[in-house]
Amino acid sequence: MAKNEFDPDFDFEKEYGFDPNEFLDSDLDADIDFSQFDEEQPDAAPEAETEEDSSNFDLDGLDLDDLNLDDLNLDDLNLEDLDSAEDLDLPEENTEDSGEDFGDFPQEAEPEEDVALPDEGPDVLVRSSGVSREDPDEEEDFDATDFDEEDFEKTVYSQPANDNDGEPEQPADPTEPDAEADSDESGEEDGRPVRRRPRQEKPAKPKREKKVRTGPTLISRFLDFYMAPLREQEQPQDPNAPRRRRRKKTKAQIFKEVYLPPILAGVALVLIVVFAVGAVSNSIERRKQEKDTALRESQAASEQANRQEQEVARVMEEADRLAQGYDYDGAIAALESYSGEMTQEMQVKKAEYASAKSSLVEWKDYTSIANLGFHVLIADPARAFANKDLGGQYNKNFVTIDEFSKILDQLYAGGYVLVDFDSFTRTNTGLDGNANFFTEPIRLPEGKKPVMITETMVNYFNYMVDSNDDKEPDAGGAGFAYRLIVDNNGDIKAQMVDSSGQTQTGNYDLVPILEDFIKEHPDFSYQGARAILAVCGYEGIFGYRINTSNISTVSQAYYDEQVAGAKTLVQALRDKGYTLASYTYGNIAYGDKSATQIKADLQDWASQVAPVLGDVDVMVYARTSDIGDYSGAKFGVLSDAGFRYFVKHGSAPSAEVNNTYVRQSRLMVTGENMAWHSDQFSKYFDSAAILNNLRGNVPKS
Repeated sequence: MAKNEFDPDFDFEKEYGFDPNEFLDSDLDADIDFSQFDEEQPDAAPEAETEEDSSNFDLDGLDLDDLNLDDLNLDDLNLEDLDSAEDLDLPEENTEDSGEDFGDFPQEAEPEEDVALPDEGPDVLVRSSGVSREDPDEEEDFDATDFDEEDFEKTVYSQPANDNDGEPEQPADPTEPDAEADSDESGEEDGRPVRRRPRQEKPAKPKREKKVRTGPTLISRFLDFYMAPLREQEQPQDPNAPRRRRRKKTKAQIFKEVYLPPILAGVALVLIVVFAVGAVSNSIERRKQEKDTALRESQAASEQANRQEQEVARVMEEADRLAQGYDYDGAIAALESYSGEMTQEMQVKKAEYASAKSSLVEWKDYTSIANLGFHVLIADPARAFANKDLGGQYNKNFVTIDEFSKILDQLYAGGYVLVDFDSFTRTNTGLDGNANFFTEPIRLPEGKKPVMITETMVNYFNYMVDSNDDKEPDAGGAGFAYRLIVDNNGDIKAQMVDSSGQTQTGNYDLVPILEDFIKEHPDFSYQGARAILAVCGYEGIFGYRINTSNISTVSQAYYDEQVAGAKTLVQALRDKGYTLASYTYGNIAYGDKSATQIKADLQDWASQVAPVLGDVDVMVYARTSDIGDYSGAKFGVLSDAGFRYFVKHGSAPSAEVNNTYVRQSRLMVTGENMAWHSDQFSKYFDSAAILNNLRGNVPKS
């Protein structure tokens, strides 16, 4: 309707007989329609509500428990007739910011409409859900403590209730033809006809976007529960300056009073949880570390026990090996080298070794020690003895591998023990810087006797293995091994080409046969002694062609390969205990040569052999020769070349130990000597039982 369509002096009581007191006595639970009160009726409010009454509005006698707001439908409450927004303290539109809770007030989805209050002018807008002011500082919360039911009734309930099921009546529009008042079913009230305004449909309001409110969350319920006492708390009022409403708490106050305590409690709870979790985690981690530490300690103890067990086994094995070679001092020292405390078994062994040492007998006659000499052994006697050109020479001067094995068996059975020069000689350095020799007794058990073994020409000459002179061994060879090697197990073996042209690796010469025999009979070797191996140099050593002439005749790569193989073998032989010696460089008889010729031969040795074989101090004379005089020029040449031990050919054992040299004779074991001079070996083995049947009639010189 238009703003001035209502008569400001219109008297409802005079016209219709409206009694406000009677109306207030009616049921408050009925729906009340305030839509008929237009904002243009300033006189509609009772005159009793004056500024003085408003200022003296007392809430002390108001019992809020008797006020039932559940049935109050704010959507049906027409605030147009309120004199000002201050007559009713309404909550702000944003209930989330104000923090107020209106309980079960119905939340209608009707769009909000701005209504201008006449007393305040256009700056104040009254909405169905609250009051909005232009100045945000003037906004205040709706305070239930300031609500006076009687004053509210005097102010609001100034119009008669309608019976239109809660729908507000609208003033009739005089421009409409149906603006006549409809008659009520009762027709009259108190003897006077009752005028009713014709019902008029409210104009459609523009729809606004609906605000969807979801149900209360757990946090909101907690905040409502927590903030309820704050809402109910009354603000103290100054009696000299009373005020109708309590001012809204600032955000800082709300945060300090409402949010800060739970935040602090939450932080404390989080800290407690973190501390508890940390304590549990630390406990679990500590237990895990303790478990890991215990496991590591257990593993370390187990590993330590295994290492100790392995060390015990190793020490016991080494001590046993030394003891079997009659080195009881070394065996006891090995036991004492154990890093831990000696076990009972080790103590028992130590006592046994000490007792065995005390029972040894000294062998003082070193001159009677026989040195049995052999050339390289025949691996295939059938081919060797059948060789057209040299078969007779092989039969006469060489021993087969099976004959050598039988000799070893008989030596062992006869109580012989293999010794070397170091077994009975020692040296020290004199004032002149030269080595001085002296003897040392060999200590053996009762019944044991020393013996020495020497092998010469361990070169595997080309004429013995290569039938077509192409510098490669072949099936046309005389049945000798052509090279010593170190196999994958670290054992020294010999290689040969069999009659079918296939290369075979095995015990085809003296060294591998002797090694296997000592493994089977460790007490055959006195303190690790091995044989003496004497080589020439003009065709290399041990089957390796190390002469520099091969660089120009074959290739540098071939020479390098041969030198590398020879060095590997030489080191393995020394590690086993073999004594390496010279058989002259050119396989010549020094007894027939001058000192100058001997010197020239030794120079070739120094340039071709020494770089690979290393320094040697043992000279085994070739071709049954001897220099005779060990004070002349020849001896001087040999001494200057570094030789100190000299082995000559002989028919009986002999030895001489001087300050500057040691000289010994050897018994050459050959087919001829075994067949025709067997008495030389009668103390050591039975030649008749040794000779191979393939020999037939052995040639005689």
